[in-house]
Amino acid sequence: MYQAERILESLNPVQAYLILLLGAKNYEPVRGKVWLQKEMFLIVRNVEKLRDEVDYEPYFIGPYSETVDVAVEQAENMRLIKSTEEGFVLTDLGKKIFKKLVEMARKETLELVEEVKSELNDLDEDELLAYIYFTFPEMAKESRKIEEIKKRRVPLAIRLYKKGKISLSKAAEIAGMSIKSFMDVLRKKGVLIPLK
Repeated sequence: MYQAERILESLNPVQAYLILLLGAKNYEPVRGKVWLQKEMFLIVRNVEKLRDEVDYEPYFIGPYSETVDVAVEQAENMRLIKSTEEGFVLTDLGKKIFKKLVEMARKETLELVEEVKSELNDLDEDELLAYIYFTFPEMAKESRKIEEIKKRRVPLAIRLYKKGKISLSKAAEIAGMSIKSFMDVLRKKGVLIPLK
């Protein structure tokens, strides 16, 4: 227990949020570095104290932060997280630290982390990138995949909408269409549109 207390005291905020992310949704693995970077990107955008510590810049696959990469490496070196075939997971020691962090965290913090992981973690890479690129176009400037994603933006928007990940208006935005035009596409594809 003493080791866990020492580690807990030494964590910086980025490492703490990383551990909260990996522990969220009953320790569900984060699928890989692309998901980890994008999930942390959304968390950072919503947590003021992280915005001061973490800079995200447009990169080859959308928003990237060296600070987050370093936090991952440090957490691996501290034996708190590890990379597996399923993705990044907490170790047993990491789970102990996670439980302590949960006790200390505000309810809103835990809800935010859980929500971000729930929204992004089960998307495939193209769905994830479409969501990020068309929600935060400034982060797609350096992307090597933006042209490929743009060509498929309508089917990707439909998939995100059908999964219940985004609203109708957000799906239309990602598709690059008006809501009415997008609804017409959905109807042609036999996708049900719930009445408000």
